[in-house]
Amino acid sequence: MTILDTAVFDAAMDEIRQRSKKALYQRDFAAWLSDVLGERMYDKMAEVSDDVLFGKHPRTLVKSANGTGKTHSAARWVMWWVTAFPKEESLAILTAPTLKQVRLGVLAYLKESYGYVKLKAQAEGKPMPWPGWISEQDEWRYATMGGNQTLAVARVPGASDAISTFQGLRKTGGRNFISLDEAGGVSRDIFTAIDALMTSGDARMGGIGNPDRRGTAFYDAFNDPRLAREYQLHTITAYDTPNLTGEVVYKDDPDKERMLRNGLISARWVFERERMWKTGGEVVYDPKAEAERNLTGRPDGRFKAKVGGQFPDEDDHTFFPEEPINAARHRELPAEQISAAPIVLGVDLATTGTDESVVMMNKGGRVRLFDGKVKYDDGGEERETEGTWAKEDELSNARRVHAIATYVGATEVRLDAGGIGAGIATNLERLDEFKGKQYVVIRVNGAVAATDSARWANARAQNHDQLREQLADNLLDLDYDDDVLKDQLLAVTYDLNKRGAVQITPKKDMRTEMHGSPDRLDAVIYAVINTDAIMNPPLGDMQRGDVLSIDPWELLQYSREDDAYPV
Repeated sequence: MTILDTAVFDAAMDEIRQRSKKALYQRDFAAWLSDVLGERMYDKMAEVSDDVLFGKHPRTLVKSANGTGKTHSAARWVMWWVTAFPKEESLAILTAPTLKQVRLGVLAYLKESYGYVKLKAQAEGKPMPWPGWISEQDEWRYATMGGNQTLAVARVPGASDAISTFQGLRKTGGRNFISLDEAGGVSRDIFTAIDALMTSGDARMGGIGNPDRRGTAFYDAFNDPRLAREYQLHTITAYDTPNLTGEVVYKDDPDKERMLRNGLISARWVFERERMWKTGGEVVYDPKAEAERNLTGRPDGRFKAKVGGQFPDEDDHTFFPEEPINAARHRELPAEQISAAPIVLGVDLATTGTDESVVMMNKGGRVRLFDGKVKYDDGGEERETEGTWAKEDELSNARRVHAIATYVGATEVRLDAGGIGAGIATNLERLDEFKGKQYVVIRVNGAVAATDSARWANARAQNHDQLREQLADNLLDLDYDDDVLKDQLLAVTYDLNKRGAVQITPKKDMRTEMHGSPDRLDAVIYAVINTDAIMNPPLGDMQRGDVLSIDPWELLQYSREDDAYPV
């Protein structure tokens, strides 16, 4: 009788177990996710994942609200595709509107999980179960006797070579998985190129993104009946995620549950958007949610896209809702609040002969066009100014602004940092005749970057949004009789750029509707926005091109605001 060596027997049994596991994983994505990465998905994302990987149609598109874990999940689909099946047959192609988005999104998650699995194997004294390495050339590769082969590759081809680029990545076996992250911005050419990869029966495509823009291939797939038949279509709203449903994903692991919830959209943020991004309705206290909510108002385009996972309608691009505007026009703030507040001037200067220069005065939230008359010296000539005037030269403009600021006792004078405003600000700051001023000159530059580029395309959009939020929060008292300001507020429109950030329609495109420039609106915005970031920039006095150095040990002094925020 032959006695089998114990080590040989154990190795053989281990190989049988591994093959059995792999066969299970090829049928059960959730089992693979749990065993290999120690993770689970919340119910809605698990449902979507099942359709992406096993559904009856090979093409799946998912429109999603913000903060649903969409990119994290897309990366898991890719990992399963290339590790649960023979590597010789499997290939994942990662694409997005830009290569940077792929690198910071799905590819970054791939690298993170590859490192996790490798460290886990080392800690258990086992070989790395995943093959190859992830290179700096945005490829997951492995070595063979015939040379290096590819498991996953990130590519964003140009319009002219999309088809040839993707065709060149095809594997002989045809098990191709195409991952589209930020699918709402992926070009039609790439969608066409993907079709050429879907000829194999084993090919699949999973695309997920925010429904920020109409007129895209992503939009057409959800709205053109002829195309809708070619896809499995899903929608994930903020209300489908655990922070809103109350679903507990890791019942046996509170730490993992906390990490999952911290990575998803918060209920607090959603409730804030309900109050700020809905028109009409009633804000009431929801005892179950322990928050004030607007459940009955009409959602604007931003709410539909970023909370509801829906495309904006054609008429969803009016930026300032009429109801809070009218409420502000009827509001009278308490006299004690106004009397104790400093006076801030917002000044918009005319750049053409048909526009008007405007001085708006903000005192504790009560915002009015300066309606007095002030005498001033204009180079030896006594003149008189009101709160609006036609185009003047820079020095005369500066003298008018200074006269009004001095007369009302303003503490701040805020002007547009671009165009004629820059010259007037310089005059007020440097000329001897203004040395005795008791106010601070603040330059507001709408063209610079916003503090959060994911929310606003630039500072101009952020400034408009600050005014919108103050209107929604009942903080402002506007002049009921100022119909010009009301019309300018109602005429402002916006869109969402490729990143889904708010972008206010350029002034030149609004001139026809407004019959000129939004001078009064701009002056109001300057008068009410928070200028802390302008007065105390995070980089201090540093300018573009300056070199910044910091002692690495100082970084140890930084801490999280809470567990949901990075260092």
